[in-house]
Amino acid sequence: MNEQTRRTPAKRRRPAILVAASALILTGGLTAVVPAGGAAATAPAAAPPPPPPPPARAAGQRVTDTADCAPSSLDARSAKAKPVTDPRTPRELRGKKVISCVQTNVPNASRESADARAAALAAQRGRAGAPDEETLRTRLKTAQAARKGDKDARAKLADNIPLPDWCHDHAFDGWWVLRTAECQIADITVLYFAETNGRRVHVGTAKALEFSYNYTSSDIDTFASQIRVVKYWGERAGSTDFFSNIYGWSTCSGDCKQNSDSGLRPGRFARDVNNDGQAFYDNTRTETGGIGYATPTWHWFVHLVFFLPSTTRNQPDPPRIRCDNAFSTDGNDLGDPASSQSAGVIGNGCVVPSYVPTWIVLKNGLYPTVAYHVEAAQKSGLPGAYPNGPVLHRLQDSAKKRQNGDTACPPAPTWVRPAGKSCDEYPMRSTYEGASTAPAPGTARSFAPPTQNVPGVGEWCEMDAAWNVPTGVTGPTGWSSCMLPARDNSGAGALLGGFYKSNRVLDNDPFLVWPQ
Repeated sequence: MNEQTRRTPAKRRRPAILVAASALILTGGLTAVVPAGGAAATAPAAAPPPPPPPPARAAGQRVTDTADCAPSSLDARSAKAKPVTDPRTPRELRGKKVISCVQTNVPNASRESADARAAALAAQRGRAGAPDEETLRTRLKTAQAARKGDKDARAKLADNIPLPDWCHDHAFDGWWVLRTAECQIADITVLYFAETNGRRVHVGTAKALEFSYNYTSSDIDTFASQIRVVKYWGERAGSTDFFSNIYGWSTCSGDCKQNSDSGLRPGRFARDVNNDGQAFYDNTRTETGGIGYATPTWHWFVHLVFFLPSTTRNQPDPPRIRCDNAFSTDGNDLGDPASSQSAGVIGNGCVVPSYVPTWIVLKNGLYPTVAYHVEAAQKSGLPGAYPNGPVLHRLQDSAKKRQNGDTACPPAPTWVRPAGKSCDEYPMRSTYEGASTAPAPGTARSFAPPTQNVPGVGEWCEMDAAWNVPTGVTGPTGWSSCMLPARDNSGAGALLGGFYKSNRVLDNDPFLVWPQ
């Protein structure tokens, strides 16, 4: 079956939202506190890691769709149907054209069907907890092994994975996304009609839940798309479970090729039967520097014996998945000296680029002075603040990053670093908003002389008054400079590089920073 013409992909969003991968990776490295280099006192005890980051609602969605059950669509269906003559057909339908259609989120549901929907949703949510990111990564690796003929690997993929709670929290409101996952729960109605002598009569209704979940990994170029359809209520013809079947298949548009597609199993459109489908896709832009975009979707229809098969439910397009082999870093992402992170391209991986990730830096973490500097700089008006600040954009060009750093933190002998200190700038040198590459020119600012101190942390900003860097400057243009403990500066730079990597933040990708 040929794939239908695709709709326009969801527009890239620029919301101020956290990303799961960054929170799990970065806060895990930031919550254990040690004294900062040069600190005047012992750092406070570590606080619990921040709560899991929220998902974002994909923009430009339509969550109600009745087009397939509109009179014009039903007229077209009736034109293709023939009167039923099979003697096994119920007497009241013999000699009539019988058709069905599918639509989403029908208003004015009966109390009985609404209660049934709530019970079905609760039953699905009550399943075993959703796997963590490492489990999903392992699952994608297993799919790659299954593609190569590993029967044991194929057996491990027999069942759909449970949906995360955040998906259930946003049921019936379109696609919701994180950096490596996207989810939708839809309420589907199947309507059955009988027509004779040009008069069409509604003879039954069935209702089903559709659970859709796509997931990726930042270091694997295979991604997954799964679906579950479960009927939860029916009346009259729609209550018939015997000889009522469901058929489904997956497609993918863009830079992708199908690894596998299970279809919908077991294929019975009967109450409380989970019809599951899984498809795995491989990225086709694996060349060095390659960046590809893909949109996986599912399609399904139901067929009640004697009725013409229903119209096809074409799942609304999720936000595009981006797979690339274009990520690289030179380890010069934040302040000086440059971190020891290795340079070069790191290989393939996939994310949902419309989700804007946030780098979390903790004031009671491993490198607190960086967090205090970021907080002060953002409060003075500089961009990148979570949740509502203008976003920052990553800069990968090594020469331009060095220029940003040298502008905000002139090298010696212009600025001689105090013992044990190095120069930190905000916005970071690895952003297009940096001191040299910012689209709008600005001036320097700082929060000294002579120093800034935090009880329990110590000195976090030292500047020489002879450098004439003004204090008290506010506004969204320009940059901030501070001499911080060198250990904090280089350590946080390595974490920033890890954040870029775990979220595959490519050149010009937006992101935010949250000191807490």
